[in-house]
Amino acid sequence: MDGREVELRVAARPAHLSTVRVVAKAVARSTPDLAIDLVIAVDEACTALIARARAGAQLLCRFAREGDSVRFRAQVRSSAVTVPGHDSLYWRVVSSVTDAVATWVEGDGHLRVELRCRA
Repeated sequence: MDGREVELRVAARPAHLSTVRVVAKAVARSTPDLAIDLVIAVDEACTALIARARAGAQLLCRFAREGDSVRFRAQVRSSAVTVPGHDSLYWRVVSSVTDAVATWVEGDGHLRVELRCRA
């Protein structure tokens, strides 16, 4: 899957987290340690996005395998004007299992997350 991107759109509801986790595991399946870290990070990131999503919003997730790493990007329509703080459980968990993570609010009303996990 190197160099290609997988896109997944689901309703921004906790019931769909298991689907997102399955895709994360499949993207990183060739490297067990990477798969574990990616599933943890993706689950936590999507949980944070879903908690801040507008009613009826879609969660858009993109996975890209790039050499020995996976880049994950996700977004959701949100009325949030701030992102989870660096002292939050979300930030602690995600930053402990990733090599890079960023969370921000766009002017168009989207809350976004981008992270990278390396094998």
